[in-house]
Amino acid sequence: MDKQDIIDARKKAREGERIFYTSCPNNGCWDSACILKCHEKDGKLIAIEPDDSINAGMCREDVEWESIWRGMVQMRPCSMGHAWKEELYGETRLTHPMKRIGEKGPGKGYFVEIGWEEALDTIAEKMIEIKEKYGEFGIFHTQYGSFSKNGFPLAKWWPASFGFWGDHSTSGHTAGENFHLGFDLTKSMVSGASPALPGFEASDVFNSKLIIMWGMDPVVDWFGPTSYYMQLAHEYGCKTIVVDPRYTASCEVLADQWIPIRPGTDLAMLLAMAQVLFEEDLYDHDYVAEWVEPEGFKEWRAYCLGRGEDGIAKTPEWAEAICAVPAETIREFARLYGTTKPVHLQYFYSCAKRHLGEYSAAAAMLLQTMTGNLACPGGCQTGSALPTPGRIPTPFADFKQAPSDYTIPVLCNNNKLTETLACQKDYWEGRMSEEEFRHRIGAPTDDSPLPNIQMLIIENNYVNNHHDTNKRMEGFASTEFNWGFQWHKNQPSMEFCDIVLPSPVWQFEGMDQYMYGHQRFVSGPSGMRNYFVFSDAGCEYPGEVRSKEWVWTQIAKRLGVAEQYNPRMVDVEWEDWTAAQREIYKEAYEEWAEDKTGVLKRLGIDPKPWDEFVANPVVRIPIDTPYYPYKSCLEAGINPFQTESGKIEFVSSFVKKNDLTKTKWRGQFDPMPVWEPSYVEGDIATAAADGFYNPKASEYPLSLVTPVSVYRQHSSNDNNPLLREDCYRHGVWISGVDAKARGIKDGDVVRVYSETGEMELAAYVTNRMMPGTAAVHHGAWFQGGGKKTELNPYGMDMRGAPNILLDDVHLPNILGTLLTAGLVEVEKVADGDVEGYGPEAERSGMRGAATAIASREALGEKEAL
Repeated sequence: MDKQDIIDARKKAREGERIFYTSCPNNGCWDSACILKCHEKDGKLIAIEPDDSINAGMCREDVEWESIWRGMVQMRPCSMGHAWKEELYGETRLTHPMKRIGEKGPGKGYFVEIGWEEALDTIAEKMIEIKEKYGEFGIFHTQYGSFSKNGFPLAKWWPASFGFWGDHSTSGHTAGENFHLGFDLTKSMVSGASPALPGFEASDVFNSKLIIMWGMDPVVDWFGPTSYYMQLAHEYGCKTIVVDPRYTASCEVLADQWIPIRPGTDLAMLLAMAQVLFEEDLYDHDYVAEWVEPEGFKEWRAYCLGRGEDGIAKTPEWAEAICAVPAETIREFARLYGTTKPVHLQYFYSCAKRHLGEYSAAAAMLLQTMTGNLACPGGCQTGSALPTPGRIPTPFADFKQAPSDYTIPVLCNNNKLTETLACQKDYWEGRMSEEEFRHRIGAPTDDSPLPNIQMLIIENNYVNNHHDTNKRMEGFASTEFNWGFQWHKNQPSMEFCDIVLPSPVWQFEGMDQYMYGHQRFVSGPSGMRNYFVFSDAGCEYPGEVRSKEWVWTQIAKRLGVAEQYNPRMVDVEWEDWTAAQREIYKEAYEEWAEDKTGVLKRLGIDPKPWDEFVANPVVRIPIDTPYYPYKSCLEAGINPFQTESGKIEFVSSFVKKNDLTKTKWRGQFDPMPVWEPSYVEGDIATAAADGFYNPKASEYPLSLVTPVSVYRQHSSNDNNPLLREDCYRHGVWISGVDAKARGIKDGDVVRVYSETGEMELAAYVTNRMMPGTAAVHHGAWFQGGGKKTELNPYGMDMRGAPNILLDDVHLPNILGTLLTAGLVEVEKVADGDVEGYGPEAERSGMRGAATAIASREALGEKEAL
């Protein structure tokens, strides 16, 4: 076969294919709405290309500087975006409704296929039954259970479920933002009740003279344009410093300097930096005079300089003994920081989401304040740092849902679902006081209703992805009836469903809305908001997979609220479902394109006819000047800092005046960031249960961190064969020093254990880890194929899901933070070349108990069970 024959054969293979565009803004891609150019043939996805909606045929690196600065660049997907085909057509893909026979939990039952009518009838009957027995708060819908809302789609007309306060990603920063800056992410990003938006657009990093990535690894964990622009800024001469216990990919690619630090000791270093800035008078006097409440500033200054109650100056020498960073390094780093402006100091989620991490997160915000870098071009608010204003009004598809005055009440903190399930029975059966129950779950008020959850509607891998997985699984198994949508037969959360429905992969299959209220006209919530993409109908649903909106409509019919929930689609047959949804989106686009207000014309947008638009469905405008934190407020003369004083408060007046144990926080907190909390008897060791100085470190001497991976969006793609082992080696990272002391060599099978669980996985021995530290990447799926013990009721984890090693204890400190760190020990189990271990065993998925699946035909007499 010659060259032309090959070309002709490839052309023939592509005959009849269709190109459509979509986006995959799964949670984990906060600032991106990457654009995927997809090829479909015979109803199946056959290829994915990167964005070509602008600068087609050009390398991004060859785009002129003006276009880069103004955000006129391609929005290319990462490795996961390109790997979706293997996720869609994996051997373990769930394609039929299933019913569980036996108890919930791994190894305690099996599933049989059932029809849609049986599944939907049973679900509706159980929803009615649970609500009648336990009230509307006996049902909890796991999807979007944060930001003071809940995603149960029928609640407006069939009241049930409840909301959570708080969130997951930025939870460690929430207290600092609330108490010191007067900022509430829910009000700004979700409800729109506050105009204060503390995010930044990607190109604003070009205004920075110094970028500090504290616990941040944007090359890996900040998908989308922000990481790309940080790389460009570094190439153009912006100095970059990384503070992290690991030598990360961002250290290798971006850093001019890496400062390794003991995990959990960040606050000591931040206090020492503040001490240098105060002692050497390197803070921004003008900014402090304008924006900072003066008495609290004086009090924190006295604390840092050793003139407070404890009399200890928080010098670099003091901090060196705690965080293992040389005093000289801390002092010179502080001087560089204090004499450079503007500085983009991004104190990232990993450092804040641990015991007492709220203090260090607040300290980082105060450092940015005292240096005048909190709200300026090139600066960073260093908290949530997410929301920015949209630049283009997007079309809105009106499905004509009926109005409702019902508001889902908020009952507890979103990171306390595990605790709610663990202790609700004791409360309702009289073994726990109401005060204690409210205390444990973060009830927002003393008169808010209390939950008695007996049905969990599980729409994601919710069991797997939070701290203390063993305790969480026990709670999920304790309810009367659970159901939900899952993607794979071996997905951990499926084990806790009584009925499981096959979930579509919504960016490729059908026309359902995206998460967090996105319709099919998708833009990122921050990072770069000068464009949107229409995610068109893509591939056919495999097997018996159905649209989620179709499923909810069928349930709504059985509950008598379908005409209110989805009136325009209620009588549409399944075969016509996607086409009918698409027509409503077409209608929305054409109404938008009429531009009745003239806003599109003013923005320079000339809408194309629908058929031309869907051929290249991206609307993009150039950015004039990039958004920086609080820019919209400052330019409009609006004070963004809604504290009691109207200033940034280094000592929080709210904390000083309120007993936080009587508020939603349900714990104690000091009014300013301090190394030793006033409410802790003894020293910080008693409070920081995940730190080197806690007494239990004698038994669990390694400080575990759980970074994300470039191959996982939380736990999405852990089952993807293209990403699982061929290009990503999942294991416990351990330093050469710690490995040698334990007789461990690279590739050996080891046991990693803590107070809450244990696992077996391979060791990755590397000097990229600071001694005394271990890392297991977030996102692996629990596979309980190991020995069952009291500590591991579902078996030792044989895959390496790190949340099984982490506790969920907050008290006496305030509630709210999703914990991502802990103390562990590692010991050798076997050499890496022992049969049954190693890459082949992991790749095949044979190590670990898979869900028992049976068809009706194969069961025979067992079906009667």
